[in-house]
Amino acid sequence: MTNNFDFLLAKSYDPNHPVPTFAKLVPHLRAVEHAGKSIVEVTGELILKQLDLPYDPWFSRLQRSVAVSCLCHDIGKANHSFQLMVRGKLAPHKQPVRHELLSALLLQKEHSPVRTWALKLLDIEEKFGDAKLLLNCVIGAVGGHHLKLDTEWEKASIALHQGGCGTEVKLLLTHKDLTSLLGKRLEKEYYFSLVDENSNYLGKEKPFFKKESKKWKDYLKKDLEWWRFAAVVKAITVAADVAGSAMLPEKENIREWINKTLSNRVTFTDMQSVVKERLNGKALRPFQQEIGSSNSQVTLVEAGCGSGKTLSAYLWAERHSDGKKLFFCYPTTGTATEGFKGYVYETEFEAKLIHSRAIIDLEGLAKVNDEEDNDHILRVESLSAWSPKIIICTIDTVLSLVRNNRKGLYNSPAILSAAFVFDELHSYTDRMLEAVIVFIKALPGASFLLMSASLPQSRKDLLRKHFPNLATVSSPKDLEKVPRYIFRKTSKCEALKVSFESLKEGKKVLWICNTVKQAQADFTYFKNSGYKAINYHSRFKYKDRIEKHQALMSEFQRSDFEGVIGITTQVAEMSLDLDADLLISEIAPVSALIQRLGRLNRRVTEERPGESRQAIFLQADKPDPYPPEMLEQASSWLKNLMQLDRPLSQEDLIQEFHKLSLNEHFEINVKSNWLDSGWFAEPESVREANYSVSIILEEDKNICQSSKEELIRHTISFNFDQNKGMKNWQEIKGTLIAPSETIKYNKEIGASWK
Repeated sequence: MTNNFDFLLAKSYDPNHPVPTFAKLVPHLRAVEHAGKSIVEVTGELILKQLDLPYDPWFSRLQRSVAVSCLCHDIGKANHSFQLMVRGKLAPHKQPVRHELLSALLLQKEHSPVRTWALKLLDIEEKFGDAKLLLNCVIGAVGGHHLKLDTEWEKASIALHQGGCGTEVKLLLTHKDLTSLLGKRLEKEYYFSLVDENSNYLGKEKPFFKKESKKWKDYLKKDLEWWRFAAVVKAITVAADVAGSAMLPEKENIREWINKTLSNRVTFTDMQSVVKERLNGKALRPFQQEIGSSNSQVTLVEAGCGSGKTLSAYLWAERHSDGKKLFFCYPTTGTATEGFKGYVYETEFEAKLIHSRAIIDLEGLAKVNDEEDNDHILRVESLSAWSPKIIICTIDTVLSLVRNNRKGLYNSPAILSAAFVFDELHSYTDRMLEAVIVFIKALPGASFLLMSASLPQSRKDLLRKHFPNLATVSSPKDLEKVPRYIFRKTSKCEALKVSFESLKEGKKVLWICNTVKQAQADFTYFKNSGYKAINYHSRFKYKDRIEKHQALMSEFQRSDFEGVIGITTQVAEMSLDLDADLLISEIAPVSALIQRLGRLNRRVTEERPGESRQAIFLQADKPDPYPPEMLEQASSWLKNLMQLDRPLSQEDLIQEFHKLSLNEHFEINVKSNWLDSGWFAEPESVREANYSVSIILEEDKNICQSSKEELIRHTISFNFDQNKGMKNWQEIKGTLIAPSETIKYNKEIGASWK
């Protein structure tokens, strides 16, 4: 059996130009090997501490298994169909078997020359005795690096389920290109038959493969050290593949870039400087000191808005993030963006810690014709997140790892070497909380700070059940007991009337909608009515959003008597350090309403309680984006509080919330496909909602091509909608370009679908 290829490819390339080195198979495998070795060299010792694995013998195991996984991850691309596909001579959907399944089979099959070669690399001179265990880790990493190896092979082998792919899968292991890799040129060619009567029929491999995978899973259940270790080998292999594909030889040295990005970590001095600047001469509150002195792996903080939780997080980080990355994780894109601006605008020093120092031009990230939809975008975004000392992100960035999703795997070198703050914990769905618990269990040597304005008792009990040494800190009771609010539930017509009166009196009004569309409509109404109004939500260009944020903050801080109304969405639930005279809000989940109320009468203290202020609640026309049952619970909560018939404190809000949730009991599933999948690689969802992507308008395309800074300035956050054809949009450096006929934009109102 012969082949007609002068060289083996790993990637597609422009046939009108000479084939670049990075597109060839063996140079690609070597590039990924260099990336994997560099990741282990820079972060390996720290990652093992996070896994609670001793340096000896695990560091040597990590070095050997990652190196071999990287060398083997794409060896299955040495097959006739793949080589035709990357040359444009075979449609991707006509590939009979995915290359990662072939790679895994070559490693798993007894007497396979690839298996023999890999075992020698894993156990040089047979002095370790752990080669076969490590090979199991390698097979899981290699087979799972594209997340297409499901237990029934439906995605991994269309030939077995649909047919129409010929009669055999020709492997090209005798090709001269592989001689430098395998150490010698093989004489015997390998192939799998696609005819079920034949002895080497591919389908006959599946039962044995599943059986061996189950044996490996059963072993991992009994040995939690190997359980964690095997998962990390896969994550680092996937990340190394991304980095090795991006570090084009013509652009960037792999080792230098990885060392520059992953060794850029928080120091104790960094955190001390932030705390000092944020304090600005003020004294620490006792509860802040208590958070900063916590030695527990997991610390839970329940504290209302305006209590100083952010400063407390930095105090905690002095102790727990020294020598690590630091992730601040939020439940939504909007809150993450507000968190980002809240930190960046506080001090110049924080801005330097948060902004990426990556120097690589990611536009050249190599692609393969059969990559998953939007995978290219995720790769670019993920590599950009390797560099900063502090990463402000949605929970998806981190929790995607335990759910075995690409985003988490691509970010794993940074994630696995970090300390974590999970903020707004009250807003997490049950599924999100499951993932948090699994993640903490997967990294028993890492540190976690969980923060929330309020948390149902059932959830606190659940956390204590899984983490008996959980440290809990509450905000000062004297502050929470200060009366702040007078509640009303009324019609929109009445709310408009009260707003108009307040604006004429020169007051600051905050109006919060549940959707961007409603916020845009309400802003237009107030503006046309002649009132000074600011519209602020997530669908502005980043440069305009910064201006909106600053304008809103500035107007609410003014001490004159000119009335102003800010019409916003969920972005008001955090990092808007403003103090409204009147709050109007559509009814949202209780946890969201507690956060929104943190923007009303925010400055009161025990010494200066002031007078209570009015909060008016409206029934939204539609439940979007919240489940109806959560809105029903919120209506009950409001009714119970209004029946108290007196000014309300933060303590009242939280106590009534606890009463509603007192009888809630639920068990969670702490299984994770990242940890528990054996050789397979089925991803799970972190949440049910659509994910957000970055877009720019077609009119901004030219200026965005001129510099990365301009691209960031013109970026708009949008929910990805496949029905709108977004998967077919062009892109610049991982940012989608919205065709001119799809999105309309106004600097005052923001973006919306045409």
